[in-house]
Amino acid sequence: MIAKVALTILLSQYVRSRVDDTNPNSQCLWWVENKVIEFAQSADGTPENPGEAEFAAISKSIATWNTQLSSCSSVSILEKPHTATRQVGYFEKKTNENIAVFRLKKCSAAAPAGDACHGTADDCGNAFDCWQHQDGAIAITTTSYNPDTGRILDSDIEYNVPSFLFTTVDAPPCLSGNYSLNCVTTDIENTTTHELGHLLGLAHITNATSTMNPRASAGETSKRVLDPGTADFVCKAYPKGLPSKTCLIKPVPLVLGKSAGGCSSAPALLPVLALLGLLRRRRA
Repeated sequence: MIAKVALTILLSQYVRSRVDDTNPNSQCLWWVENKVIEFAQSADGTPENPGEAEFAAISKSIATWNTQLSSCSSVSILEKPHTATRQVGYFEKKTNENIAVFRLKKCSAAAPAGDACHGTADDCGNAFDCWQHQDGAIAITTTSYNPDTGRILDSDIEYNVPSFLFTTVDAPPCLSGNYSLNCVTTDIENTTTHELGHLLGLAHITNATSTMNPRASAGETSKRVLDPGTADFVCKAYPKGLPSKTCLIKPVPLVLGKSAGGCSSAPALLPVLALLGLLRRRRA
């Protein structure tokens, strides 16, 4: 089985996120076909960058993905006006937004003394608008999905400002330890293009030339451009004019069907607002 999985990865040059990352035979995560994925940047941005350079860098990453999506895919990303929302995750019976947000403080600095967020408590990022993840992660994408079907409901990107200097210039790469906004340290466009791959349903891959390789050294900008395998993913997973491709079964159509007697019958899909066992997946 290991050899077979390795061969599949080699041939496809992309790896899909799954309901159970430890089980390569579990369901993939996917957006429904003909979906316009609305995405907004937090209006606060990050104060380190001059003007609105960080917003422009993220918009470029969205445009890069949309160029590929429009060529062969049934889904697209629509960038909405900047939002005041800084809440990450999916919340039932509430308005949810897919967002990009720069976390400016670690939770250990933002939370009051003695609070559980100084330890391993969950959802501290929303409670105190802080970075609650590991220090070594440049950014984290949190994807909320139905664990029974793999259907994605919400996906948000957080950037680790306390640990990394995010830059927007094209060149030159910064020399080791001599980081500034005038050279490439941790490139926002490079980072965002990778994280949007997670948003669409991609997992990491060991191929060093892939947009979805999990490592990014200071000065890297190569992930700004989609490698062929990553680009092929959207054509295969979200083929234009066809249902989204899952890994186990064809997704239930989100339209009413017709019974033999001509009466309308609802598809066997749990309403979004009544989902049980909603799960979140976080990826660097």
